[in-house]
Amino acid sequence: MSEPQHTPSPDDLEDVASARPRLSRQGWILSIAGVVALTGVAAWFGLSQASAPVRWQDVGFVIDSPTEAEVTFDVHLYTDEPVVCHVRALSVSYAEVGVAQTTVDPAEGSSQRITLDIATVEQATSAQVNYCDVER
Repeated sequence: MSEPQHTPSPDDLEDVASARPRLSRQGWILSIAGVVALTGVAAWFGLSQASAPVRWQDVGFVIDSPTEAEVTFDVHLYTDEPVVCHVRALSVSYAEVGVAQTTVDPAEGSSQRITLDIATVEQATSAQVNYCDVER
């Protein structure tokens, strides 16, 4: 026969709850300081990205041949100055096998879709925007 099961009483449950270690005053201070620091870093990063003069988004790519790839991307300009976008083609091992750049003129619109050919030295497996920045 099996033994009868013990049903915990409310007093037993209080003992279990109080057995969990409580956070000390120093623990609370360190936890709050950590949350404040992380919030500050996130706010700083967000504000720095919001003030960027250009933003881009990869749309797609086509590998035309072992010596050529094509990348399509959108550019959103927040400046009146021309912007240079640098694109790259990558191999299966993520090595750069081709690079190209194009100048984006804000006179043609603040948002533009661009398709650019990239000459490659070996077969690429992907192509993407590396970065865009104000022309200097």
